[in-house]
Amino acid sequence: MHLLAAIGGVVALVSHAFWIWGIVSNRMHLNLATWLLWALIDITILLSSIAAGASAPFLAVGFAGGAVAVALTLLFKGTWQWGRLESVCAILAIVCLILWFVGGPLIALVSLTLGKYIIAGIPTLRSAYKNPEWIQAYVWWLGSFGAATNIFAAGSWTLEQSFFPTVALLFTAIAGLINFRRLIA
Repeated sequence: MHLLAAIGGVVALVSHAFWIWGIVSNRMHLNLATWLLWALIDITILLSSIAAGASAPFLAVGFAGGAVAVALTLLFKGTWQWGRLESVCAILAIVCLILWFVGGPLIALVSLTLGKYIIAGIPTLRSAYKNPEWIQAYVWWLGSFGAATNIFAAGSWTLEQSFFPTVALLFTAIAGLINFRRLIA
């Protein structure tokens, strides 16, 4: 089962290649500040998963590695803009780190996951609704596939093993559908 989870993690990592391609080809204009924060949150989710006892946090590895790769690409090609979303994400990361120290890694994992996909994710969904991009639908669905394989391969339905992949699956599927509507419209 760990092999299936590893495949899902690799798919999640590879899905970020589409973001990188979009940046390099000037088809996507992403913000370095936003992706640095996504990378920080994903790395913290990965560390929280490991500290909480997740036996196969491959999805978190894929998302963290991918976010770091996108951030590094933007470092050389992107723009730096600090806005309200970046401030909210930075505060969220700090609050979740405090929760980790106060309540333990499982509390941090749950709060970071919810923060990432609700607080930081809502502007992403709003932007996709206003300006759907078909290429991003496929990126999100690759993330959904990675999350689904990690749920199936989890072997246990504990919070530390299944919470992040389940929330990631729901969010990435919704983001994919919102972006896909440009193809069917």
